[in-house]
Amino acid sequence: MGQHSRSIKYPSDLHGSNQEITESDTYYHWYNEPKLVRTPINSSFIRDIVEREMAHYGTTNVAKFLRERGLKSVCRWIKQEQCNVTVGTLKLFCKTFDVDPNELEQKCIVLSPRFYPVDMSSQSFIKLKTHVLNEGRVSLHIKIVGILSYINQDPVLLKYFADTVREAGGAIKEELTFEGNGLVAHANPVLARALDASGLQYGRKTRTNPSLDPLLGQNPNFFRYHIQATLTEEGWCTLTINKSRRACFDIAWGRSVDITNKLSEEQRENIRQLVKERRRRKIPVRIIGGPEAWNIIQQNPPRSFIQEIGLLTVAHKDIRWPGGYPTRIHLSKKDRITAFWEIHFTRPDLIDLIHDEYSMLPSTWKVRRFENLYEAYTKYRGRRLTDEDIQAIGKVKDDNPPEISVEWVSEKVRELFPDAQQARDIEKIKKILGRSEKE
Repeated sequence: MGQHSRSIKYPSDLHGSNQEITESDTYYHWYNEPKLVRTPINSSFIRDIVEREMAHYGTTNVAKFLRERGLKSVCRWIKQEQCNVTVGTLKLFCKTFDVDPNELEQKCIVLSPRFYPVDMSSQSFIKLKTHVLNEGRVSLHIKIVGILSYINQDPVLLKYFADTVREAGGAIKEELTFEGNGLVAHANPVLARALDASGLQYGRKTRTNPSLDPLLGQNPNFFRYHIQATLTEEGWCTLTINKSRRACFDIAWGRSVDITNKLSEEQRENIRQLVKERRRRKIPVRIIGGPEAWNIIQQNPPRSFIQEIGLLTVAHKDIRWPGGYPTRIHLSKKDRITAFWEIHFTRPDLIDLIHDEYSMLPSTWKVRRFENLYEAYTKYRGRRLTDEDIQAIGKVKDDNPPEISVEWVSEKVRELFPDAQQARDIEKIKKILGRSEKE
């Protein structure tokens, strides 16, 4: 299998099975690309092989020699120093002349991208996979998986995405753009196809319902980063005061899954009617009538969400962890029904563990708020609060709102993406944050 040949034995997953992962599973090579993908090559290598094979067969008619082997287009390749070729034809060339396809990577015959093969078990790739699972998209481009993008309001998280792309060998394409309610970064299409090959399939993640990468269960550093990123990208925290005048802290995250095809037409119609009555597309799961529908919702959680809870349980065996549960149903404009699941950490021991062992990604808007609220919580927890205490907590909350500020986005775009001229537009920043008129 060439210089990258190896086999990884993963530990038992949450369902008790073992996965034997071979080199072909952990590396994404140029020859794993769709056959119509074009890639630039150094033509001198191809030319040398053609000349060698022609000498072996004692022929001098290049065009005839290649045409007889279904390689007519290779005539054009060898007339140039570099040439863009289709992966399908290049694979046929290697097969016809008994060329090890790995040799083209080892000798840098494939000129771009230089990072073939993509190591799908590397730390950078696993980090990238986490970001894309949370806030990214892998999608089609002219019938081929070829779009990898990431959308977020916090430029610091866009920088995390960009850095993991570069660490994995790729590059960010063009500059940041505005889309929907966030800023968008695009990366190499090769990485999109490698992610798809690794199990993070293209399309809406609520419908593909992907699993976590098995390596998260093997490497504590991978898993720690995954939880940090997930709390930052998919999570939230709240500091409240209960009726007994005591400080309460809540750390949570959630994921959605499409259950449309699991429900009967009668059950779907019931949800449509509830949405119509409530005049809102998101409704509490508790109002869904009928035990059958409730059982379907309960039996079909987001796969990655359940695995995350399972891995926390494995990582901290002496801790009693809460379970996740569905909280609301969403009916899309395209008549798709998704269930949103959440897990909450409210016990002091769990709050401290999540803070000390994981927290959120450094330098982000959310981690700054998280740390400030947690500091206030630990200062006042465990006792009945005075009016002055309640006033002080209120000030901390006012100073650390969950909504990201226009100033933060503008400042961080200039700092972290100095070439992103379009992303500096203050009015557009206000618009994506829903504060077009007043900030």
